[in-house]
Amino acid sequence: MDNFASHIGEVKAKHGVFSFCHFDKYIGLAMREYGEFSEIELSLMSKFIMEGDVVFDIGANIGAFTVPLAKKVGKFGEVYAFEPQKLIYDILQDNVNKNNLNNTRVFNVGVGEKEEELELNDIDYSKVGNFGGVSFKYESSSFTKNIKDKKYKVKVTNLDKLMEIKKCNFIKMDVELMELDILKGGRNFLKKFRPILWIENHESYPNKINKFLLENNYDAYWAYSRVFNKSNFFINENNYFDEIATLNTLAIPKEDNRFSMDKKFDKITDFYTKPILVLEKTL
Repeated sequence: MDNFASHIGEVKAKHGVFSFCHFDKYIGLAMREYGEFSEIELSLMSKFIMEGDVVFDIGANIGAFTVPLAKKVGKFGEVYAFEPQKLIYDILQDNVNKNNLNNTRVFNVGVGEKEEELELNDIDYSKVGNFGGVSFKYESSSFTKNIKDKKYKVKVTNLDKLMEIKKCNFIKMDVELMELDILKGGRNFLKKFRPILWIENHESYPNKINKFLLENNYDAYWAYSRVFNKSNFFINENNYFDEIATLNTLAIPKEDNRFSMDKKFDKITDFYTKPILVLEKTL
């Protein structure tokens, strides 16, 4: 941690100037090699975000989505970005500052089902790892190298503690199996604001997330996208991610009829329907 600054790079990327972790094998690698991260997913998500919206980016990491979403909502919109890892949070805050995003607030907290204080392993950021794979919910040593016997405490809040904001139009969640916890801890928030939700999900386990959404009057859709974008900003043809893809659930309140859903989104019609993984549906 003392030499962490030596492990940070900077890149003039598609959506602005970004600091990133050299040894992050997903977001850092993508920023360095492509000048963007998961751009196909970002493009799909952005269709449901409008100028003037208030957006929550929960699990913001270094801000690869935070920054472009803040630019999209514009000066009359706001972005609230949440990142529990202290050093990743510091990079996120730096990226918000260097891109002059006056409409963005950054919080060094986790979001879950209830207010509490949890422990994270102290990560060795000088070793190659997936720093976006760190979790409160399961052992993440397969994703990162930890500094032996060192932990630090992280504050966790929930959505229902954030009811005083004026509005919330869209929430993106990428929190390594904490997604359902966030939903449960935000029942009143979701009832009050009825935001559109973009939730990291997985096709291999029974889908309690989708069950929750359908029971709370949301229409739910699978949104599947490759991490590698062949039309990336740096026009780099080298695919370091092979066929790795992200699977998300897009949830739209039933009363929100602004959007015409195209073939890129498979509607979820029961609690346990698994997605039709048709890669050609992605951009």
